[in-house]
Amino acid sequence: YSIEMTKYIVPSAGIGAFLSSYFGWGYYTKEKKLSSLKEAVDCLNESKRVDEAIDFILRSDIESSRDHLSSLSTRSLGALAGHGWMLVNSVPVRKFPKNEDMDIERILQKFDLGDEFQAALDWLNRVPCDEDELSCTDEWFGRRPSRLAYLQRILQVIFLKTEKRSSNVHLDTTIVDFLYSMWKDYREDNRELAILALKTLANIAAQGESYANAVLESEWLKVLSNLVINGISFEERLIAHKIFRNSLHSLGLVNYSLSSDVYELYLCMGEPVVDVVLIHGLRGSVNYTWRQKDYFRNRTLTECWPKDWLPRDIADPIRIIGIEYPSYLLGFTGTMESLQSRSDRFADQLERAGVGSRPVVFICHSMGGLLAKKLVLDWLQLRSQTVGILFIATPHKGSPIAEWGYDIVSEDVRLLRQSNELNKKLDRDFASIHDSVPIISSMIETKASNLIGGTKGIVVPRESAVYSRGALYHIEEIHHDMCKPSERTSPSYGVVLNFLRDSIIEAKKRPPSTATK
Repeated sequence: YSIEMTKYIVPSAGIGAFLSSYFGWGYYTKEKKLSSLKEAVDCLNESKRVDEAIDFILRSDIESSRDHLSSLSTRSLGALAGHGWMLVNSVPVRKFPKNEDMDIERILQKFDLGDEFQAALDWLNRVPCDEDELSCTDEWFGRRPSRLAYLQRILQVIFLKTEKRSSNVHLDTTIVDFLYSMWKDYREDNRELAILALKTLANIAAQGESYANAVLESEWLKVLSNLVINGISFEERLIAHKIFRNSLHSLGLVNYSLSSDVYELYLCMGEPVVDVVLIHGLRGSVNYTWRQKDYFRNRTLTECWPKDWLPRDIADPIRIIGIEYPSYLLGFTGTMESLQSRSDRFADQLERAGVGSRPVVFICHSMGGLLAKKLVLDWLQLRSQTVGILFIATPHKGSPIAEWGYDIVSEDVRLLRQSNELNKKLDRDFASIHDSVPIISSMIETKASNLIGGTKGIVVPRESAVYSRGALYHIEEIHHDMCKPSERTSPSYGVVLNFLRDSIIEAKKRPPSTATK
Protein backbone atom coordinates (compact mmCIF):
# COMPACT_ATOMS: atom_id res chain seq x y z
CA TYR A 1 0.00 0.00 0.00
CA SER A 2 2.66 2.52 1.02
CA ILE A 3 4.77 1.82 -2.08
CA GLU A 4 1.80 2.17 -4.45
CA MET A 5 0.63 5.39 -2.83
CA THR A 6 3.99 7.11 -3.10
CA LYS A 7 4.29 6.70 -6.87
CA TYR A 8 2.05 9.69 -7.50
CA ILE A 9 4.21 12.18 -5.67
CA VAL A 10 7.88 11.24 -5.31
CA PRO A 11 9.69 7.91 -5.10
CA SER A 12 9.51 6.79 -1.49
CA ALA A 13 9.49 3.61 0.56
CA GLY A 14 7.00 4.54 3.27
CA ILE A 15 3.54 5.95 3.66
CA GLY A 16 4.76 8.60 6.08
CA ALA A 17 6.91 10.15 3.35
CA PHE A 18 3.98 10.03 0.93
CA LEU A 19 1.51 11.63 3.32
CA SER A 20 3.93 14.38 4.25
CA SER A 21 4.59 15.15 0.58
CA TYR A 22 1.00 15.00 -0.61
CA PHE A 23 -0.76 16.78 2.22
CA GLY A 24 1.94 19.24 3.25
CA TRP A 25 4.89 19.16 5.60
CA GLY A 26 4.19 19.77 9.25
CA TYR A 27 0.54 18.79 9.23
CA TYR A 28 1.17 15.32 10.63
CA THR A 29 3.06 16.55 13.66
CA LYS A 30 -0.14 18.05 15.02
CA GLU A 31 -1.88 16.19 17.80
CA LYS A 32 -4.76 14.13 16.46
CA LYS A 33 -8.09 14.54 18.22
CA LEU A 34 -9.92 11.65 16.60
CA SER A 35 -9.49 8.50 18.67
CA SER A 36 -11.15 5.72 16.66
CA LEU A 37 -11.96 4.62 13.13
CA LYS A 38 -15.66 4.74 13.87
CA GLU A 39 -15.36 8.35 14.96
CA ALA A 40 -13.36 9.20 11.83
CA VAL A 41 -15.90 7.48 9.55
CA ASP A 42 -18.81 9.25 11.26
CA CYS A 43 -17.09 12.61 10.87
CA LEU A 44 -16.36 12.02 7.20
CA ASN A 45 -19.93 10.88 6.50
CA GLU A 46 -21.22 14.03 8.22
CA SER A 47 -18.69 16.33 6.48
CA LYS A 48 -17.15 17.31 9.80
CA ARG A 49 -13.40 17.66 10.31
CA VAL A 50 -13.01 16.17 6.86
CA ASP A 51 -9.23 16.55 6.48
CA GLU A 52 -8.57 15.08 9.90
CA ALA A 53 -10.95 12.19 9.28
CA ILE A 54 -9.39 11.35 5.90
CA ASP A 55 -5.93 11.49 7.43
CA PHE A 56 -6.95 9.19 10.29
CA ILE A 57 -8.51 6.60 7.96
CA LEU A 58 -5.60 6.63 5.50
CA ARG A 59 -3.13 6.04 8.33
CA SER A 60 -5.17 3.28 9.96
CA ASP A 61 -4.54 -0.44 9.72
CA ILE A 62 -6.00 -1.90 6.54
CA GLU A 63 -7.75 -4.85 8.21
CA SER A 64 -9.29 -2.64 10.88
CA SER A 65 -10.51 -0.24 8.22
CA ARG A 66 -12.10 -3.07 6.26
CA ASP A 67 -14.65 -3.56 9.04
CA HIS A 68 -15.97 -0.03 8.43
CA LEU A 69 -16.29 -0.16 4.64
CA SER A 70 -20.03 -0.71 4.66
CA SER A 71 -20.49 2.35 6.90
CA LEU A 72 -18.90 4.77 4.43
CA SER A 73 -21.22 6.84 2.25
CA THR A 74 -20.68 7.19 -1.51
CA ARG A 75 -19.29 10.66 -0.92
CA SER A 76 -16.87 9.42 1.75
CA LEU A 77 -15.67 6.59 -0.47
CA GLY A 78 -15.04 9.12 -3.24
CA ALA A 79 -12.99 11.30 -0.90
CA LEU A 80 -10.82 8.34 0.15
CA ALA A 81 -10.55 6.92 -3.38
CA GLY A 82 -9.28 10.32 -4.51
CA HIS A 83 -6.21 9.64 -2.36
CA GLY A 84 -5.70 6.18 -3.88
CA TRP A 85 -7.10 4.32 -0.85
CA MET A 86 -6.45 0.63 -1.42
CA LEU A 87 -9.66 -0.62 0.19
CA VAL A 88 -11.94 0.85 -2.49
CA ASN A 89 -11.05 -2.29 -4.45
CA SER A 90 -13.17 -4.22 -1.94
CA VAL A 91 -16.23 -2.01 -2.37
CA PRO A 92 -19.15 -3.53 -4.35
CA VAL A 93 -19.86 -1.33 -7.37
CA ARG A 94 -22.11 -1.37 -10.41
CA LYS A 95 -20.52 -3.26 -13.28
CA PHE A 96 -20.64 -1.87 -16.80
CA PRO A 97 -22.05 -3.96 -19.67
CA LYS A 98 -19.50 -5.76 -21.77
CA ASN A 99 -18.58 -3.86 -24.91
CA GLU A 100 -20.37 -6.28 -27.19
CA ASP A 101 -23.56 -5.75 -25.17
CA MET A 102 -23.37 -1.96 -25.36
CA ASP A 103 -25.42 -0.35 -28.12
CA ILE A 104 -23.60 2.96 -28.57
CA GLU A 105 -26.13 4.39 -31.01
CA ARG A 106 -29.02 3.59 -28.66
CA ILE A 107 -27.21 5.25 -25.75
CA LEU A 108 -26.46 8.38 -27.77
CA GLN A 109 -30.13 8.78 -28.69
CA LYS A 110 -30.87 9.32 -24.97
CA PHE A 111 -28.80 12.50 -24.93
CA ASP A 112 -30.19 15.91 -25.78
CA LEU A 113 -27.46 18.48 -26.30
CA GLY A 114 -29.29 20.71 -28.69
CA ASP A 115 -29.35 21.11 -32.45
CA GLU A 116 -25.57 20.94 -32.87
CA PHE A 117 -25.38 17.51 -31.25
CA GLN A 118 -28.30 16.20 -33.27
CA ALA A 119 -26.73 17.54 -36.46
CA ALA A 120 -23.52 15.72 -35.57
CA LEU A 121 -25.46 12.49 -35.06
CA ASP A 122 -27.29 12.94 -38.35
CA TRP A 123 -24.05 13.61 -40.22
CA LEU A 124 -22.25 10.68 -38.68
CA ASN A 125 -25.15 8.30 -39.23
CA ARG A 126 -25.84 9.38 -42.79
CA VAL A 127 -26.03 6.89 -45.63
CA PRO A 128 -23.72 8.14 -48.40
CA CYS A 129 -25.08 8.64 -51.91
CA ASP A 130 -23.89 6.85 -54.99
CA GLU A 131 -21.89 8.89 -57.50
CA ASP A 132 -24.59 8.63 -60.14
CA GLU A 133 -27.39 9.89 -57.88
CA LEU A 134 -27.90 13.41 -59.21
CA SER A 135 -30.28 14.47 -56.44
CA CYS A 136 -27.57 13.96 -53.80
CA THR A 137 -26.30 17.16 -52.17
CA ASP A 138 -22.63 17.74 -51.42
CA GLU A 139 -23.27 17.28 -47.71
CA TRP A 140 -24.42 13.69 -48.24
CA PHE A 141 -22.00 12.73 -50.97
CA GLY A 142 -18.99 10.61 -50.14
CA ARG A 143 -18.03 7.78 -47.86
CA ARG A 144 -19.46 7.20 -44.43
CA PRO A 145 -17.00 8.28 -41.70
CA SER A 146 -15.03 5.62 -39.88
CA ARG A 147 -16.14 4.50 -36.44
CA LEU A 148 -13.14 6.27 -34.95
CA ALA A 149 -14.06 9.57 -36.60
CA TYR A 150 -17.66 9.01 -35.50
CA LEU A 151 -16.72 8.57 -31.85
CA GLN A 152 -14.15 11.37 -31.84
CA ARG A 153 -16.66 13.88 -33.19
CA ILE A 154 -19.37 12.79 -30.76
CA LEU A 155 -16.99 13.05 -27.80
CA GLN A 156 -15.80 16.49 -28.88
CA VAL A 157 -19.36 17.80 -29.02
CA ILE A 158 -20.25 16.31 -25.61
CA PHE A 159 -17.05 17.69 -24.09
CA LEU A 160 -17.72 21.21 -25.37
CA LYS A 161 -21.40 21.14 -24.41
CA THR A 162 -20.63 20.05 -20.83
CA GLU A 163 -17.87 22.56 -20.07
CA LYS A 164 -20.45 24.49 -18.08
CA ARG A 165 -23.40 23.21 -16.11
CA SER A 166 -26.44 24.13 -18.18
CA SER A 167 -30.17 23.54 -18.04
CA ASN A 168 -30.05 23.05 -21.82
CA VAL A 169 -27.90 19.94 -21.49
CA HIS A 170 -29.87 16.73 -20.97
CA LEU A 171 -27.77 13.62 -20.57
CA ASP A 172 -28.86 10.25 -19.34
CA THR A 173 -26.51 8.90 -16.65
CA THR A 174 -25.61 6.11 -19.09
CA ILE A 175 -23.14 8.67 -20.44
CA VAL A 176 -20.93 7.33 -17.65
CA ASP A 177 -21.10 3.84 -19.19
CA PHE A 178 -20.41 5.20 -22.67
CA LEU A 179 -17.30 7.08 -21.50
CA TYR A 180 -15.97 4.02 -19.70
CA SER A 181 -16.31 2.02 -22.89
CA MET A 182 -14.47 4.71 -24.87
CA TRP A 183 -11.64 4.94 -22.34
CA LYS A 184 -11.20 1.19 -21.99
CA ASP A 185 -11.40 0.43 -25.73
CA TYR A 186 -8.96 3.11 -26.86
CA ARG A 187 -6.53 3.57 -23.98
CA GLU A 188 -3.88 1.45 -25.69
CA ASP A 189 -4.52 2.25 -29.35
CA ASN A 190 -5.71 5.88 -29.38
CA ARG A 191 -4.49 7.87 -26.40
CA GLU A 192 -6.06 11.10 -27.66
CA LEU A 193 -9.55 9.58 -27.69
CA ALA A 194 -9.07 7.92 -24.28
CA ILE A 195 -7.89 11.19 -22.71
CA LEU A 196 -10.84 13.02 -24.26
CA ALA A 197 -13.16 10.46 -22.63
CA LEU A 198 -11.60 11.19 -19.22
CA LYS A 199 -11.80 14.95 -19.73
CA THR A 200 -15.47 14.62 -20.67
CA LEU A 201 -16.11 12.51 -17.57
CA ALA A 202 -14.59 15.31 -15.46
CA ASN A 203 -17.16 17.70 -16.97
CA ILE A 204 -19.97 15.20 -16.42
CA ALA A 205 -19.03 14.71 -12.76
CA ALA A 206 -19.59 18.43 -12.17
CA GLN A 207 -23.09 18.37 -13.71
CA GLY A 208 -24.90 17.37 -10.52
CA GLU A 209 -25.52 14.78 -7.83
CA SER A 210 -26.97 12.06 -10.05
CA TYR A 211 -23.94 12.12 -12.34
CA ALA A 212 -21.48 12.13 -9.45
CA ASN A 213 -23.22 9.12 -7.89
CA ALA A 214 -23.23 7.35 -11.26
CA VAL A 215 -19.44 7.75 -11.35
CA LEU A 216 -18.63 6.87 -7.74
CA GLU A 217 -21.03 3.92 -7.48
CA SER A 218 -19.71 2.26 -10.64
CA GLU A 219 -16.50 0.59 -11.79
CA TRP A 220 -15.09 4.06 -12.32
CA LEU A 221 -14.49 4.32 -8.56
CA LYS A 222 -11.81 1.63 -8.60
CA VAL A 223 -10.39 2.61 -11.99
CA LEU A 224 -9.99 6.27 -11.05
CA SER A 225 -8.54 5.48 -7.63
CA ASN A 226 -5.85 3.48 -9.41
CA LEU A 227 -5.30 6.16 -12.06
CA VAL A 228 -4.71 8.85 -9.41
CA ILE A 229 -1.63 6.92 -8.30
CA ASN A 230 -0.65 4.69 -11.22
CA GLY A 231 -1.92 6.46 -14.35
CA ILE A 232 0.40 5.83 -17.26
CA SER A 233 0.82 9.57 -17.84
CA PHE A 234 0.89 12.67 -15.69
CA GLU A 235 -2.12 13.98 -17.62
CA GLU A 236 -4.12 10.84 -16.82
CA ARG A 237 -3.37 11.19 -13.11
CA LEU A 238 -4.33 14.87 -13.09
CA ILE A 239 -7.65 14.23 -14.84
CA ALA A 240 -8.50 11.37 -12.46
CA HIS A 241 -7.95 13.75 -9.54
CA LYS A 242 -10.16 16.33 -11.26
CA ILE A 243 -12.97 13.80 -11.69
CA PHE A 244 -12.93 13.06 -7.97
CA ARG A 245 -12.91 16.75 -6.99
CA ASN A 246 -15.80 17.54 -9.35
CA SER A 247 -17.79 14.55 -8.06
CA LEU A 248 -17.26 15.69 -4.47
CA HIS A 249 -18.28 19.22 -5.46
CA SER A 250 -21.55 17.88 -6.91
CA LEU A 251 -22.11 15.93 -3.67
CA GLY A 252 -21.44 18.96 -1.49
CA LEU A 253 -18.14 17.92 0.12
CA VAL A 254 -15.99 20.60 -1.56
CA ASN A 255 -17.09 24.10 -2.53
CA TYR A 256 -15.29 24.46 -5.85
CA SER A 257 -15.04 22.62 -9.16
CA LEU A 258 -12.25 22.23 -11.71
CA SER A 259 -13.25 23.28 -15.22
CA SER A 260 -11.87 21.85 -18.43
CA ASP A 261 -8.78 24.10 -18.59
CA VAL A 262 -7.91 24.18 -14.87
CA TYR A 263 -5.88 21.48 -13.11
CA GLU A 264 -5.16 21.09 -9.42
CA LEU A 265 -1.53 19.97 -9.24
CA TYR A 266 -1.22 19.93 -5.46
CA LEU A 267 -3.63 20.37 -2.56
CA CYS A 268 -2.41 20.69 1.01
CA MET A 269 -4.30 19.40 4.01
CA GLY A 270 -6.09 22.24 5.74
CA GLU A 271 -6.59 25.79 4.46
CA PRO A 272 -3.91 27.02 2.00
CA VAL A 273 -2.17 30.30 2.71
CA VAL A 274 -2.00 31.04 -1.04
CA ASP A 275 -3.09 29.66 -4.38
CA VAL A 276 -0.10 29.36 -6.71
CA VAL A 277 -1.32 29.66 -10.32
CA LEU A 278 0.99 28.47 -13.13
CA ILE A 279 0.48 29.83 -16.66
CA HIS A 280 2.51 28.38 -19.53
CA GLY A 281 3.56 30.18 -22.69
CA LEU A 282 3.23 29.71 -26.44
CA ARG A 283 2.73 26.03 -27.36
CA GLY A 284 3.19 24.98 -23.75
CA SER A 285 0.94 22.88 -21.53
CA VAL A 286 0.44 21.85 -17.93
CA ASN A 287 1.87 18.44 -18.80
CA TYR A 288 4.92 19.74 -20.64
CA THR A 289 6.05 23.18 -19.49
CA TRP A 290 6.74 22.46 -15.82
CA ARG A 291 8.76 19.27 -16.10
CA GLN A 292 12.33 19.01 -14.83
CA LYS A 293 15.04 19.84 -17.38
CA ASP A 294 16.17 16.83 -19.46
CA TYR A 295 13.11 14.80 -18.38
CA PHE A 296 12.76 13.10 -21.77
CA ARG A 297 16.37 11.87 -21.57
CA ASN A 298 15.99 10.65 -17.99
CA ARG A 299 12.49 9.51 -16.97
CA THR A 300 13.50 9.24 -13.30
CA LEU A 301 13.24 13.03 -13.14
CA THR A 302 10.04 14.76 -12.10
CA GLU A 303 7.23 15.41 -14.57
CA CYS A 304 6.16 18.50 -12.63
CA TRP A 305 8.65 20.16 -10.32
CA PRO A 306 6.14 22.62 -8.76
CA LYS A 307 4.01 19.69 -7.58
CA ASP A 308 6.90 17.58 -6.33
CA TRP A 309 9.33 20.17 -5.00
CA LEU A 310 7.44 23.20 -3.71
CA PRO A 311 5.45 21.37 -0.98
CA ARG A 312 8.74 20.02 0.34
CA ASP A 313 10.54 23.38 0.36
CA ILE A 314 7.73 25.79 1.30
CA ALA A 315 6.81 25.36 4.96
CA ASP A 316 3.37 26.96 4.63
CA PRO A 317 0.33 25.12 3.22
CA ILE A 318 -0.29 25.96 -0.43
CA ARG A 319 -2.47 24.90 -3.34
CA ILE A 320 -1.00 24.74 -6.86
CA ILE A 321 -3.21 25.31 -9.91
CA GLY A 322 -2.20 24.93 -13.55
CA ILE A 323 -3.96 26.62 -16.48
CA GLU A 324 -4.09 24.91 -19.88
CA TYR A 325 -4.83 26.65 -23.17
CA PRO A 326 -4.11 25.82 -26.83
CA SER A 327 -1.78 28.16 -28.71
CA TYR A 328 -0.21 27.97 -32.15
CA LEU A 329 2.62 29.30 -34.28
CA LEU A 330 0.71 29.25 -37.56
CA GLY A 331 -2.64 30.81 -38.25
CA PHE A 332 -4.27 27.78 -39.89
CA THR A 333 -3.46 25.06 -37.34
CA GLY A 334 -6.24 25.50 -34.78
CA THR A 335 -8.99 27.66 -33.34
CA MET A 336 -7.65 31.12 -32.56
CA GLU A 337 -8.44 32.95 -29.32
CA SER A 338 -7.84 36.59 -28.51
CA LEU A 339 -6.16 37.68 -25.29
CA GLN A 340 -9.49 39.10 -24.14
CA SER A 341 -11.43 35.90 -24.79
CA ARG A 342 -8.82 33.88 -22.89
CA SER A 343 -8.96 36.30 -19.98
CA ASP A 344 -12.76 36.11 -19.84
CA ARG A 345 -12.76 32.31 -20.02
CA PHE A 346 -10.10 31.84 -17.39
CA ALA A 347 -11.64 34.39 -15.04
CA ASP A 348 -14.81 32.28 -15.06
CA GLN A 349 -12.99 28.96 -14.69
CA LEU A 350 -10.59 30.16 -11.98
CA GLU A 351 -13.45 31.66 -9.98
CA ARG A 352 -15.26 28.31 -10.09
CA ALA A 353 -12.03 26.71 -8.83
CA GLY A 354 -12.07 29.00 -5.80
CA VAL A 355 -9.23 31.21 -7.01
CA GLY A 356 -9.73 34.75 -5.74
CA SER A 357 -11.12 33.68 -2.37
CA ARG A 358 -7.62 33.73 -0.79
CA PRO A 359 -4.28 35.37 -1.72
CA VAL A 360 -2.98 34.42 -5.17
CA VAL A 361 0.52 34.10 -6.60
CA PHE A 362 1.23 33.80 -10.34
CA ILE A 363 4.23 32.02 -11.85
CA CYS A 364 4.21 32.64 -15.60
CA HIS A 365 6.44 31.57 -18.47
CA SER A 366 6.77 33.77 -21.56
CA MET A 367 3.35 34.63 -23.07
CA GLY A 368 1.69 33.32 -19.90
CA GLY A 369 2.83 36.52 -18.17
CA LEU A 370 0.77 38.59 -20.61
CA LEU A 371 -2.31 36.53 -19.77
CA ALA A 372 -1.66 37.01 -16.04
CA LYS A 373 -1.44 40.79 -16.52
CA LYS A 374 -4.72 40.77 -18.44
CA LEU A 375 -6.46 38.66 -15.77
CA VAL A 376 -5.32 40.97 -12.97
CA LEU A 377 -6.41 44.01 -14.97
CA ASP A 378 -9.87 42.69 -15.82
CA TRP A 379 -10.84 40.89 -12.61
CA LEU A 380 -10.98 43.29 -9.66
CA GLN A 381 -11.45 40.58 -7.03
CA LEU A 382 -8.39 38.76 -8.33
CA ARG A 383 -6.40 41.98 -8.35
CA SER A 384 -7.22 42.60 -4.70
CA GLN A 385 -5.99 39.09 -3.80
CA THR A 386 -2.86 38.96 -5.98
CA VAL A 387 0.23 39.22 -3.75
CA GLY A 388 2.89 38.23 -6.28
CA ILE A 389 3.68 37.73 -9.97
CA LEU A 390 6.85 36.06 -11.23
CA PHE A 391 7.49 36.82 -14.90
CA ILE A 392 9.76 34.17 -16.46
CA ALA A 393 11.09 35.52 -19.78
CA THR A 394 7.84 37.39 -20.45
CA PRO A 395 7.86 39.58 -23.61
CA HIS A 396 6.38 42.76 -22.14
CA LYS A 397 7.56 44.65 -25.23
CA GLY A 398 7.42 41.78 -27.70
CA SER A 399 10.03 39.54 -29.28
CA PRO A 400 12.07 40.09 -32.46
CA ILE A 401 11.57 36.41 -33.28
CA ALA A 402 7.81 37.05 -33.69
CA GLU A 403 8.54 39.32 -36.67
CA TRP A 404 9.30 36.22 -38.76
CA GLY A 405 6.60 34.42 -40.70
CA TYR A 406 4.76 37.39 -42.17
CA ASP A 407 1.03 36.75 -42.64
CA ILE A 408 0.90 33.00 -42.00
CA VAL A 409 1.57 33.28 -38.25
CA SER A 410 -1.17 32.94 -35.64
CA GLU A 411 -2.76 35.68 -33.57
CA ASP A 412 -0.66 34.45 -30.67
CA VAL A 413 2.55 35.21 -32.54
CA ARG A 414 1.21 38.56 -33.76
CA LEU A 415 0.58 39.52 -30.13
CA LEU A 416 4.27 38.96 -29.43
CA ARG A 417 5.49 41.31 -32.16
CA GLN A 418 7.34 44.38 -30.93
CA SER A 419 5.01 46.62 -32.89
CA ASN A 420 1.78 45.04 -31.59
CA GLU A 421 -0.46 47.82 -30.27
CA LEU A 422 -2.53 45.45 -28.09
CA ASN A 423 0.56 44.34 -26.16
CA LYS A 424 1.76 47.94 -25.85
CA LYS A 425 -1.61 48.97 -24.40
CA LEU A 426 -1.57 45.98 -22.05
CA ASP A 427 1.84 47.07 -20.75
CA ARG A 428 0.66 50.66 -20.20
CA ASP A 429 -2.58 49.61 -18.53
CA PHE A 430 -0.89 47.14 -16.19
CA ALA A 431 1.73 49.76 -15.24
CA SER A 432 -1.13 51.95 -14.00
CA ILE A 433 -2.23 49.33 -11.45
CA HIS A 434 0.95 47.37 -10.72
CA ASP A 435 1.40 49.04 -7.34
CA SER A 436 -1.53 46.93 -6.14
CA VAL A 437 0.69 43.82 -6.49
CA PRO A 438 3.21 43.81 -3.59
CA ILE A 439 5.78 41.40 -5.08
CA ILE A 440 6.82 41.47 -8.74
CA SER A 441 9.93 39.66 -9.94
CA SER A 442 11.39 38.99 -13.39
CA MET A 443 13.74 36.33 -14.76
CA ILE A 444 15.55 36.93 -18.06
CA GLU A 445 17.30 34.44 -20.31
CA THR A 446 21.01 34.87 -21.10
CA LYS A 447 21.67 31.92 -23.45
CA ALA A 448 20.81 31.93 -27.14
CA SER A 449 18.22 29.41 -28.33
CA ASN A 450 18.34 27.35 -31.52
CA LEU A 451 16.06 29.07 -34.02
CA ILE A 452 14.87 28.46 -37.58
CA GLY A 453 17.47 27.57 -40.18
CA GLY A 454 20.24 26.77 -37.72
CA THR A 455 20.47 30.32 -36.40
CA LYS A 456 20.71 31.21 -32.72
CA GLY A 457 19.27 34.10 -30.74
CA ILE A 458 17.70 35.38 -27.55
CA VAL A 459 13.94 34.85 -27.84
CA VAL A 460 12.94 37.55 -25.34
CA PRO A 461 15.72 40.16 -25.07
CA ARG A 462 16.55 42.00 -21.88
CA GLU A 463 14.77 45.22 -22.86
CA SER A 464 11.52 43.28 -23.23
CA ALA A 465 11.84 40.79 -20.34
CA VAL A 466 12.71 43.41 -17.70
CA TYR A 467 9.54 44.73 -16.12
CA SER A 468 9.59 48.31 -14.91
CA ARG A 469 9.18 47.30 -11.27
CA GLY A 470 10.50 44.63 -8.94
CA ALA A 471 13.52 42.35 -8.59
CA LEU A 472 15.44 41.14 -11.64
CA TYR A 473 17.35 37.87 -12.05
CA HIS A 474 19.63 36.80 -14.93
CA ILE A 475 19.38 33.04 -15.56
CA GLU A 476 21.90 31.20 -17.70
CA GLU A 477 19.39 29.19 -19.69
CA ILE A 478 17.73 29.22 -23.09
CA HIS A 479 14.16 30.50 -23.33
CA HIS A 480 12.59 27.04 -23.41
CA ASP A 481 14.37 25.89 -20.21
CA MET A 482 13.83 29.02 -18.11
CA CYS A 483 10.89 27.29 -16.42
CA LYS A 484 12.59 23.87 -16.20
CA PRO A 485 15.17 23.79 -13.38
CA SER A 486 17.55 20.86 -13.58
CA GLU A 487 17.55 20.26 -9.82
CA ARG A 488 16.44 21.77 -6.52
CA THR A 489 19.75 23.63 -6.23
CA SER A 490 19.35 25.35 -9.62
CA PRO A 491 19.47 29.17 -9.58
CA SER A 492 16.08 29.41 -11.32
CA TYR A 493 14.44 27.27 -8.63
CA GLY A 494 16.07 29.37 -5.93
CA VAL A 495 14.46 32.47 -7.46
CA VAL A 496 11.06 30.75 -7.39
CA LEU A 497 11.47 29.76 -3.73
CA ASN A 498 12.51 33.23 -2.59
CA PHE A 499 9.72 34.83 -4.62
CA LEU A 500 7.13 32.50 -3.07
CA ARG A 501 8.42 33.04 0.47
CA ASP A 502 8.25 36.83 0.02
CA SER A 503 4.75 36.55 -1.45
CA ILE A 504 3.58 34.35 1.42
CA ILE A 505 4.82 36.95 3.92
CA GLU A 506 2.60 39.48 2.14
CA ALA A 507 -0.31 37.01 2.08
CA LYS A 508 -0.12 36.57 5.84
CA LYS A 509 -0.69 40.30 6.28
CA ARG A 510 -4.14 39.87 4.73
CA PRO A 511 -7.24 38.97 6.77
CA PRO A 512 -7.73 35.19 7.06
CA SER A 513 -9.56 33.63 4.12
CA THR A 514 -13.14 32.49 4.61
CA ALA A 515 -12.76 29.90 1.86
CA THR A 516 -13.09 26.24 2.74
CA LYS A 517 -12.32 23.19 0.68
